[in-house]
Amino acid sequence: MRPRIRGYLVTVMALSLLGLTAQRSAAKCDDAGVVARAREAVDDACHCDSFTNHGKYVSCVAQAAKTALHDTNPSCQGAVVKCAARSTCGKPGFVTCCRTSATGATKCSTKSSADHCKAPPNGGTACVAVGVPSCCDACLPGGGCASSPSGAFLDGTF
Repeated sequence: MRPRIRGYLVTVMALSLLGLTAQRSAAKCDDAGVVARAREAVDDACHCDSFTNHGKYVSCVAQAAKTALHDTNPSCQGAVVKCAARSTCGKPGFVTCCRTSATGATKCSTKSSADHCKAPPNGGTACVAVGVPSCCDACLPGGGCASSPSGAFLDGTF
């Protein structure tokens, strides 16, 4: 291929990628209020406690979010579905576990039982967010759980 044509093709490809990046960033969901209202609407359509299969719950949420956000902000559908995917809905016996490292970094995950929610090995704390099925709501900024029994942490600290 001739150098001039190759250069032209590289330029066209670079501009195309730049255009795709601009479209993606324009479609980003940055409205927490829209996400919160959509999650409420989804909760009405897909009751967490009525599912015994996590995949079916997430599928229900995806459909309900698509419907709820169709006319307002469809780009926020992913944020709503992500909260459903990081939940205990459809996972009987599972809990949301907030782990805070000794440096203060907090992460949430779902665990098969409260016994599996353990503090990080090099210090820190862990707690179960009782009655809070989604990791999107379970952990408090700076560590701790949105609702833990008597405020007690599983590693014995308070």
